[in-house]
Formats: sequence, structure tokens, C-alpha cells
Amino acid sequence: MAKLREEALQKDISINTLVSQTLKQHTDWQSNASRAGFVVTRKSFLHQVMEKLSDEDISSISKKVSAKETKDFVLLLRNEYNIYSFLSVLESWIRASGYPFRHENTDSIHSYVIRHDMGKKMSLCLAELYRNVFEEFGLRTAHFDLTDNTLSFIVDTTAD
Repeated sequence: MAKLREEALQKDISINTLVSQTLKQHTDWQSNASRAGFVVTRKSFLHQVMEKLSDEDISSISKKVSAKETKDFVLLLRNEYNIYSFLSVLESWIRASGYPFRHENTDSIHSYVIRHDMGKKMSLCLAELYRNVFEEFGLRTAHFDLTDNTLSFIVDTTAD
């Protein structure tokens, strides 16, 4: 209980809010993520592996993984597969990863900024994963901006 009080104090929220957030994260992500193929690994390890790969390798691997696995894990985590269930899983993953992010939504326009601090190749990897999913849903108007620490993108969820 003392640890919960301390964390709630650090986050400037009530213990009830912290417990509610924790339960939501558990049901949204943690209870099924390992069954969906996700593993916990060190950020520095993944960053070093990514740096060894060429941009072409990262793009190719990202496209293959996205095409082969995204539908299955979104179905497992949300019990439906559409752009909104994908964005919901994406947001749960971002939160579980501890990445600072911002998501703004106006009608069908979704804007994300994700600060991963893992290098430009990680930005490329994520962009290719998401681009592939957006194209699968017929969303061809996604715009990506990649930096060494951040991926930002805007996608219109109305199909072309």
C-alpha cells in the first residue's frame, strides 16, 4: 500500500485513479500480450540490434511481421479487427512500453507523436509496421515524420 501511495503521489493522482489505470492496463495489454507474441526486452538491446540492420532490412522485416501477425494479435487483444481496434492496441502498447506520447483526434483524423528514444531505425521500423496496417485498411493518406527519438504520424481513418 505504501508503494501505491508513493507512486500516486509522484504522479499527482489519487490511489483509486492509479489502481483503475493499473487494472485497465492489465486487461487492455498485460493479460494477453505474451500470448499475442510480445516479449519484454531491454531497450538498449533492441536499439543495438536495430543499428546493425540496414534500412532496407528493417523495412522488409517490418512489412513481413505486420502482414503476418498484426491481425492475429489485434483479434486476440480486442476480439475484432478494424482500424479502431488497431489504434486501441497501438495505444495500449505505447502505454505499456512507457513511451511518452500524444494522441489527438478530430473526426476521422488521428495524430500521434511517440517518443521512443531508440534511434531513427526504430522510427523507421514503427512507421513501416503502421504504414502496412493502414494500407491494409485502405488508408493511403498517412503521413509520417521520423526523427532519432520520435515517430509522429497523421492518419485519416476514412478509407480511400
